[in-house]
Amino acid sequence: MSSRIDKLQQVDLNIVKEVVAICDRHNLSYYIIAGTLLGAIRHKGFIPWDDDIDLGMPRDDYEKFLEVSPSKLSGHLQVVNYKTDPTYMYYITRIRDVRTKVVETRIGNDGKYTHASIDIFPLDGSPNNKVLRNLYFFRIMFHRAMTSLCYKDSIDPDRKRGLLERGLLWALKLLPIERVFDARKQKDKIDELMRRHKYCDSKYVGCLMGAYRTKEMLRRDLFGEGALYNFEDVSLRGPEKYDEFLSYLYGDYMKLPPEEARKTHFQVVDVSCEK
Repeated sequence: MSSRIDKLQQVDLNIVKEVVAICDRHNLSYYIIAGTLLGAIRHKGFIPWDDDIDLGMPRDDYEKFLEVSPSKLSGHLQVVNYKTDPTYMYYITRIRDVRTKVVETRIGNDGKYTHASIDIFPLDGSPNNKVLRNLYFFRIMFHRAMTSLCYKDSIDPDRKRGLLERGLLWALKLLPIERVFDARKQKDKIDELMRRHKYCDSKYVGCLMGAYRTKEMLRRDLFGEGALYNFEDVSLRGPEKYDEFLSYLYGDYMKLPPEEARKTHFQVVDVSCEK
């Protein structure tokens, strides 16, 4: 592992420690999810080639965190989402260390640098009726797709997609979608739809804005009250039923992927801040 990845991971770890301290102080629930949970179970910390941290917070806790965190975090940390920054492409919230410079690998333009960050996803509910739930998924995925097409240059060309999805994306990228659909309005629609179903009343919960989209909506009992897992030099709270959670997302999650599938998210430009 390169020293630059080491430094980036240390920045992420310092950020998450501050975030968790705020959550503990204000009695807010959070869970490590996705590759962060996988790293905690398989590596007791970061996946060696991974360079970000993912947290999920039930919607009410997420909103409370957004309310209190700007005044509680260190001055070099910035809370950003599409409501705070009109140039920000994503729906979810990031906590950035503004002392660093990185480039997202799928964009790959040194002139469009951002900062080392961790991702925070709101965890929402969904309809308990299966037909209505699938219709709900379709509506959000439509608005997510239209949002992505407003940022054509940022669509990940290496992500695995079905033949139908690849064909649809190819056709839509030829059209001036960004002139027809406003990205901010699409995110507002996603926000309005996702807030409709309470986390505590729903059988299936999660965030449809993650890399695995509808697959990241899991049974609420898998999250449970949460359990603490070792992650580097700290203990972080994750889903209670981690084995079922990770098996559903990744299959044989203890098996390392082939080297060509070990992707990073960021190219480091400058990580000069002290530990």
